[in-house]
Amino acid sequence: MSGFRQHFMLRMASDWVPRLAFCLALSACIFGDSDVALAQASTGQPQVGTGAPSVPPLDPPAERALATGTLSIGQWLLSPTLDLYTLYNSNIQSSPTIDLKSSGFHYHPALQAELDTGIYDTKLYGNVDSTLYPTQNELNTFNKQAGVYETYAPLRDLTLTTHLDYTHNTLANVVITSIPTPITSPATPPPEGAAGVVATQQTVVNPNDNYTATVTAYKEFNRAFLKLGSTIAFTQYEMASTSGTSPNYYKEVYNGQAGFWFSPILYAFADAIDTNTIPSVKFVSNAYLTRGGIGTAQISLFQAAIYYGQQGTAVDQGGGTAGGDIYGGTVFFFPTAIWNMSLSVDRLRNRSDITGSTPGASGLPGLALSASSVTSASSTQITTIAYKSDYTFSQQTSAHIVVSDSRIAFLDMSRVDNSWLASAGIKHQVRDDLSLSLDYQYTRYISEQPLTSFNRSLVTLGAHYKF
Repeated sequence: MSGFRQHFMLRMASDWVPRLAFCLALSACIFGDSDVALAQASTGQPQVGTGAPSVPPLDPPAERALATGTLSIGQWLLSPTLDLYTLYNSNIQSSPTIDLKSSGFHYHPALQAELDTGIYDTKLYGNVDSTLYPTQNELNTFNKQAGVYETYAPLRDLTLTTHLDYTHNTLANVVITSIPTPITSPATPPPEGAAGVVATQQTVVNPNDNYTATVTAYKEFNRAFLKLGSTIAFTQYEMASTSGTSPNYYKEVYNGQAGFWFSPILYAFADAIDTNTIPSVKFVSNAYLTRGGIGTAQISLFQAAIYYGQQGTAVDQGGGTAGGDIYGGTVFFFPTAIWNMSLSVDRLRNRSDITGSTPGASGLPGLALSASSVTSASSTQITTIAYKSDYTFSQQTSAHIVVSDSRIAFLDMSRVDNSWLASAGIKHQVRDDLSLSLDYQYTRYISEQPLTSFNRSLVTLGAHYKF
């Protein structure tokens, strides 16, 4: 392990300067001095990857509201929550060969403590996430998480954050994604409704510990933003492989996002992410994804965005390379004040000379709605069409629906796989501190390859209580 750590430190010291310069150059190249009229759009911080971007800010940054809460210890505000729900899962591991099904019970207590002085905002959090299956005890999960999220905002338009996180997972994905997704925690909650729906990938029982450190700088300009970040993560498996298929590994990640309005109704955006995966055995691999595009403000009942970019993977010591275009777009439709929907099309091409047995042939990025990962060793063209909708019945009740199809065509082969996802849910706020939810998700993977196709149904009925 000492050689592993030494290699990691040397690699990090030699690479951080060009990686950071790459992010800065990408973001700076789209900036200019723009004086545009105001338009109606939402403000948010962007995520790197495929799909629709977040819209750059239009209004001057407002003074951040201080945190509020009913429970406290000294100056610390406490936010304990409890999630309980029953479920039925027809294919717990999303496996084409092992059909394990069971009803179950899930519990998720969480606690966040926050100290907010206006300039400094400190969040400490911890939670336990466990699912129990009475008839499949070997698949019971006991996940736990703890961390600290520190925000420093010396100016209204400048925010610096540091995030340290420890997460223990009972299950591990069959294929490690080349570009990691953002860490979710009580300090950084996932989106609700249709925006938060993702397909569950195939998993195996392999408990693992993840240690992550992230630093981020976010700056707002005149109807523009710039965000730069870097992450170091270490994953250690209970059953680590020495063959290179599931070794312990470091990841070092560098990312940047930017956008600005160049007319009253049009904005430009760009984002990029670069990841080094450094395993304890075998070869180091590098993966990147970069894109740029144009979006619109809401015009009548519609809003839209299109993008084009590149993604690629390279494995050290002659392990091979892969890469290709990414492009797509999203159209949003707002027929009423209580109903919104979107239709998106995303395409990823990957031409690869990496062999499937080469360590570093990890999963391709940007396939959140696919039921199964596709490795960078596959020469494929993946087209995903997704429809999402949110409907608000009242101030207490809302519903969402997602339907998607990912068509995975293998280049130079006649094989075509399809991944289907259908999800629907309803949420009802009983009181300010109590909400109920009912969700159903169906995934199906269809392949001509033997022992590859599978389907999965998941039904959950639960309650969320905030003390």
